[in-house]
Amino acid sequence: MKLDRKIIYSAAFISFLFSYLIHHPLLRKHVYSDIVSFWFRPFITLHEPPYIQASFEYPPLAGFITYVSALMKTLTSYYTVFSLFLFVFYIILIEVVIRISSNRQTPRELILIFLALSPSIILYTVYNFDIIFASLLILSLYLFERKRHFLSAILFSVAAMVKLVNLILLPFILMYVREWRSRALYAAVSLGLFGAVNLALWAINPKFIDQTYLYHFQWGLENAWFIALFPNPDSWNTAKLFSAFLLCYGLLKVYLCDFMDLYQRTFMALSVFLLTNYVFTPQMVLWILPLLAILGALPYSYFALEFANAGIILTWFESPNPTRFGSIPQYFAILRGIVLFLMIIEIYQNSKEVVKDASLEKYL
Repeated sequence: MKLDRKIIYSAAFISFLFSYLIHHPLLRKHVYSDIVSFWFRPFITLHEPPYIQASFEYPPLAGFITYVSALMKTLTSYYTVFSLFLFVFYIILIEVVIRISSNRQTPRELILIFLALSPSIILYTVYNFDIIFASLLILSLYLFERKRHFLSAILFSVAAMVKLVNLILLPFILMYVREWRSRALYAAVSLGLFGAVNLALWAINPKFIDQTYLYHFQWGLENAWFIALFPNPDSWNTAKLFSAFLLCYGLLKVYLCDFMDLYQRTFMALSVFLLTNYVFTPQMVLWILPLLAILGALPYSYFALEFANAGIILTWFESPNPTRFGSIPQYFAILRGIVLFLMIIEIYQNSKEVVKDASLEKYL
């Protein structure tokens, strides 16, 4: 008997409401969120359009949502409108995952676990733009699987205007398109819309690229497990080279793998990015939780991953220097890196077993 979707939606609503409340700026000891911190940016207080008159280090759609929310006159109304944006995309994400899981005949109970009951969902849904990114990406993959390639490419491009990272998925997504003409069209649409918006903003403001994208290259290590190898900030430029090498190697392994399906590859690619990138903020875990539900997997490492990921924000402001190696948040980050590595191995091995079992069926 399938779990009633009403139960999933009810749990999701309660989870979202709890996330809204614990980050609410009127709460005396609210849990930190980027959303609230954005309110105090100069472009919000001065009502300056981001990218044109003011800088914002997130892609264009993220800035648009922030700016529209900030048209409200008070912090509370701004926070509420922003949260409503997040809620809409959260509900879309749940509905799409339910449909994909039904097609794949994976247990709906896992949707309840990963997308409603996970500590990361409660702590980080009303936090940043990550739930919007996850929703757009999963919806794009769902439409791609249903052969609606043009609409899928548009949503893929829109997702990149929230978080740029989905572009690492494009090489293997194109592998699932048989005809070269269709591949070229998908690539043109998915990159063209994103490129057109960014070129327009760059033409208006020549500093746009530096202020939005190159800004992140100046960032130091943040919650990366290999801070243990590079504890001194003076060595962090070397750490970034180390990060780039690991990322390229890991992605190459994913690209060349020929036995994983679209969702498995997506999970592996995003997990490799998270594991090897020199910035791994805790809200980024929201990218992979929907994929775990779709894959129908409840890895043993999931519980430790959630424990460590929640521990980062809950101890961050209790530590005098939370980005320093030896601080409690960085110990949680190192634990999370180890656990995510074990999860990647487990998902990879399970994929191989599925292919092996399918191959054996031909001879039985």
